[in-house]
Amino acid sequence: MQKVRIPVTVDPVKSANKKQTFDGLVPVKTLSRFQSLLAEVSEHDPDVNVEFGIDEQGVSYFAGSAKTAVKLTCQRCNEPFAVDISAQFAYAPVSSKQSSDELPERYEAVEVNEFGEINLHGLVEDELILAMPLVAKHDPKDCQVDRDAMTWGEIEEPSEDDSENPFSVLQELKRK
Repeated sequence: MQKVRIPVTVDPVKSANKKQTFDGLVPVKTLSRFQSLLAEVSEHDPDVNVEFGIDEQGVSYFAGSAKTAVKLTCQRCNEPFAVDISAQFAYAPVSSKQSSDELPERYEAVEVNEFGEINLHGLVEDELILAMPLVAKHDPKDCQVDRDAMTWGEIEEPSEDDSENPFSVLQELKRK
């Protein structure tokens, strides 16, 4: 089965009432912020699955997942390495009828634009960015730099000139 493109914008309330499901791709070339964080420009479009619905409390929501394979730069050896990025998300649109304070904890609030739509590609991009590792590193056995052999510099021993108390000026002011 051929994957189709996920729509750029969608009305989450109408889609929830219809119980729509989208299973397809988001073109990677539209994800410029995500691409700027990668070691190499990715040619793989992220696989995205989004399901709209109404939960037992009557809250319109959409939940889904996004996954892709990319190359990041190792922060130890500065060489590119492959990593799989996978994100799970669940959102509920907020409006004048439903505020973010009334939402169950399992949903993140998302604002709709003036047409009652959300930018689905932008949300997928945000979720992929959040799913990236905080510090991208090879597995220690695959990295060119041995983490046990790394040095961070020398700590200088304090000399006798440095032994003067930095708070001595305050001590003098306190006496006056």
